[in-house]
Amino acid sequence: MFKFICPANNASIAKLEQLFDPEVAELSLRPSSKGNYVSFTAKELMISVDAVVERYRQAQGIPGLISL
Repeated sequence: MFKFICPANNASIAKLEQLFDPEVAELSLRPSSKGNYVSFTAKELMISVDAVVERYRQAQGIPGLISL
């Protein structure tokens, strides 16, 4: 399971969604109480630890993203 918090703008959310295949991963979004941020959760079966680390590295380039 991957958890992120990102700014609630379409560009950041779109970049984050591109990291996951919607046919394989279960994606869920939940806005913050003030609507400034979005909680992003992706459930996906990963084959190796290296694949998990690589996915977090790919997400590093998204501005304002917080990885949990």
